[in-house]
Amino acid sequence: MSDQVERIPQHRHCANCKKAFVGDGLYCSPACEKGRTEELKSKKNKLVIVWVGAVVLMLIGIWLMLGL
Repeated sequence: MSDQVERIPQHRHCANCKKAFVGDGLYCSPACEKGRTEELKSKKNKLVIVWVGAVVLMLIGIWLMLGL
């Protein structure tokens, strides 16, 4: 029975598309790496906008409370 078990070769899963691949690195192809990089850059930009907005709102609140 043990000789009927199929062995899966050592592999990794792509950080972007989650597809299994054999080799080094985090991505299965340069296209996946580029797509992931663009996605992370977009998320970072959105987070920066949220933080800047929060700081601006806090400063406006302080300004209104002080009556300046």
